[in-house]
Amino acid sequence: MSTEHFQVLRLTQEAYDQLALFAKENPQAYLEPDTDFAQILLERGVANYSEETGIFSDRPIALIPVQGRPANRADRQALEFHRSLPDMTPSAATDGLIWTWMTHFKLHAYSIERWRVQGELTNHIRNHWFVGNESDALRQNNTASRTWWIANTAIRAAKASGGAFTEEAAIEHFANNPRHYHNMMDSNFSRHPLVCAEILLALMTEARGISGVGSDQLWKRMNLAAGTLLLDVMPREHLRQLIRRHVDELMSSPEFVTDRTKLRNRVPWRVLSLGAGVQSSCLALLAERGEYGLPKPDFAIFADTGWEPQAVYDHLDWLQSQLSFEVIRVNNGNIRENILKGRMPDGSRFLGIPAFVRSPDGSNGILRRQCTNHYKTKPIHAYLRDRLGLQPGRRAPAHVQVEMWLGISTDEAIRQKPDQEEWVTKRYPLIDLGFSRAQLSKWFNDNYPHRQLPSSSCIGCPYHSDAVWKELQDKDPKSFNDAVFIDQAIRNVPSIKQAVKGEAYLHRSRLPLGEIDFEQVSSNESLMLEECDGLCGI
Repeated sequence: MSTEHFQVLRLTQEAYDQLALFAKENPQAYLEPDTDFAQILLERGVANYSEETGIFSDRPIALIPVQGRPANRADRQALEFHRSLPDMTPSAATDGLIWTWMTHFKLHAYSIERWRVQGELTNHIRNHWFVGNESDALRQNNTASRTWWIANTAIRAAKASGGAFTEEAAIEHFANNPRHYHNMMDSNFSRHPLVCAEILLALMTEARGISGVGSDQLWKRMNLAAGTLLLDVMPREHLRQLIRRHVDELMSSPEFVTDRTKLRNRVPWRVLSLGAGVQSSCLALLAERGEYGLPKPDFAIFADTGWEPQAVYDHLDWLQSQLSFEVIRVNNGNIRENILKGRMPDGSRFLGIPAFVRSPDGSNGILRRQCTNHYKTKPIHAYLRDRLGLQPGRRAPAHVQVEMWLGISTDEAIRQKPDQEEWVTKRYPLIDLGFSRAQLSKWFNDNYPHRQLPSSSCIGCPYHSDAVWKELQDKDPKSFNDAVFIDQAIRNVPSIKQAVKGEAYLHRSRLPLGEIDFEQVSSNESLMLEECDGLCGI
């Protein structure tokens, strides 16, 4: 190295991100050789755009612009460029922020001449001025990194050739046949120095004049032949380990996996759908205490319809104080207020709850249930999309995964079903552990003897059993009277009646709720099993 040193710097991540944004917004600026990137960063609030690398050049970092075509002849400068960076190792050369600094602050004018604009300008700039930190991409496009790597390949091949050709001859061949260089970088097989040397020697002698398509075939055939010979001498267990390693790598890439739940080496968000009832409360506490091997979820979500008994809200406050993970509360409006308007949250004229109806012709029916979707599912998905940075209505990238826990117990296993969003995978830990609702109640009473678990559901849910209606009437008369009020309203308020064909009731008997004698309990059967989304009553 000469006595004069020139520092090789790297962009800060902030500077890289700002330049990438500038390039997307102002691609034409990259066609001007005197564009001042330092000033651009300063105007964007980035004063310190670079940092030291400990690497030095023994001469100013520069390449000579080449006028005319073919532009790839400029690669003849690669050896001198490589030799000017004696501190640059292959490991350091995988740092894309170094090369991006060079292309912007040292080689910008050269890059304009080196690369013919092909296709969309923004993509052209991204490919040749930016590289991020993907090591394989370094070898292919970015001006500075490609120039260094092409020389590094020529040096390694010449050394492995045992004197059959020189570094200069290899560079000359690559400058005249850039496709041959790219072929060498396409697979680990051809990056091996001996393979690289022998194939390059063949291209310079026996295969002189071979077409680009022909060279592609040569690489493929050599790869296949060498692999077949290797398999003949490789121990079976070694082969098996090699296959496992490559399968694991492939299955870790979203583009190679058809089912995102099979994607490896990605930890999905673990989210608990918290209804604040018996099952989901116990599931949250079991996970908090680490019992039965349950890990803690990343966070829990409580979808608030606005019409739960006060005991549920009080219990939720207590439960939240017991948990070390975050509890998020979301909503999509107040279901009670919307019932009184005869409207859904989206403004459509529909009651939305599964009320029991007596039609004008005397026949009986049940209104279509839309409340769970509108007041539970949609606000939960909306929150998750926002937290993940997903656009509404857009398909999620394959690497995005959410594992949603639902507190369904063994006695309600029929309520299991896939989520409507492909990036959400439902899981039922209580069923996996074999817990029934009764067992969960006993566990809670044993561990929290001075507390009671409330039943979680809307005050006026038509799915209530007679036992639940009676309990509400006896223990929470204020809430029961509110349910009686709503039951009367859905038959008498004109705006609601317009949304219902016939007379609607909250009780399955199709009698006014306030007139039913719950001292004579006729049924303990809950219709909650009909709520197959698994989000209510848990």
